[in-house]
Amino acid sequence: MLTWYVHLYVGEKVKRQVRRTMRRINRRKPTPGVYLLTLPRNRKNVMEIVSTSVLLQETAHMRCPQVIGIAGGKDEAFALMQIILKDTYANTGNFQVEAYLNLRKA
Repeated sequence: MLTWYVHLYVGEKVKRQVRRTMRRINRRKPTPGVYLLTLPRNRKNVMEIVSTSVLLQETAHMRCPQVIGIAGGKDEAFALMQIILKDTYANTGNFQVEAYLNLRKA
């Protein structure tokens, strides 16, 4: 099962059915057009955008980093990424998303 951020960023297109969509993703059911924003697997990236179609594979599903956002489409995923980066910079003065999200969790 995936690790979901407590204060998940949610795009407008999936807002009405976010819990249902999350359940489908956790059960590895197809959710076409849905993209997840995750923490990076390496330190060079700030975030990653992952299509849920990739997560149908068991190994990809198990290795997926913490999910911090969910969007209905690639354009919405990029817009959500901008929102997260703006929030991070406004509150910390840098773009260290993981550190900001850990502060926000507390």
